[in-house]
Amino acid sequence: MFFLIFTIFTSTAIIVTFRVFERFKISIVQAITINYIVASGFGFLSEAGNFKFIEIPGQPWFYTALIVGATLIVAFNLFALSAQYAGVSITAISSRMSVVIPISLGFLIFGDTAGLLKIIGITAGLAAFYLTFKKDKKVRVNSKYAFLPVFLFLAVGANDSLMKVAEHYFIIDDFVVFLATAFGVALILGIFVLIAKSYRGNEMFAFKNVVAGIILGLLNWYSTLYFLKGLDIFQVSFFVPIYNVGVVVLSTLTGYIVFREKLSRYNLIGVALAVVAIILIAQS
Repeated sequence: MFFLIFTIFTSTAIIVTFRVFERFKISIVQAITINYIVASGFGFLSEAGNFKFIEIPGQPWFYTALIVGATLIVAFNLFALSAQYAGVSITAISSRMSVVIPISLGFLIFGDTAGLLKIIGITAGLAAFYLTFKKDKKVRVNSKYAFLPVFLFLAVGANDSLMKVAEHYFIIDDFVVFLATAFGVALILGIFVLIAKSYRGNEMFAFKNVVAGIILGLLNWYSTLYFLKGLDIFQVSFFVPIYNVGVVVLSTLTGYIVFREKLSRYNLIGVALAVVAIILIAQS
């Protein structure tokens, strides 16, 4: 249970960190790039002496790590684009609703049990996602950018599913090296994105972005590592929904208490329903 609780807290801390980035005018692209340097470097250094770089391409999980690294950076950029052009609410909802993809695979492929309480809990969790992010005013999505939240839904769901595939079929006990490799791939792709933005004159280097990236990198490393280890212990249809619902509840309450964000009646109902969902799934 430690892995589940720890990854919920660190993932929530990442959301809070991004909220703080807005106040200090942190370059998200630079911070994300530094974040991948820190996460990948930290992972490889923590396993120094236990592996050889030349042996990594021969590992059974290598190609899965390449794809996971790609989905990490793609999902992030889709999240940023969707929030900017399609709207924050629909972006938050689509990214959380993506849990249906790994949950479905859990039932269809990994042999997860589908008890009544779990099904009710998962359904309540999906409803909680919608209500928690629902705004009082009608959400309007520019049809021109409607594909962004759809692609985000698929990217996040694919990333979580690939994590489970890697854990279930390929990883024996080398979680750290696998994840460090995936972050390394995300770093390489992130550098290309940074170069492209710098070439267009949209990015100016600043030391504060490095500090922000280091903090984000450490949080991202531990959040993802314990998410991966949690998948090794729990059924994906148990772990992923509780993780997502837990992050939604904790981040919403943090926004209300720390940042004085207003919560509507629908948002409060969503938080309450999320707690009910956690209890139901935990009892299954």
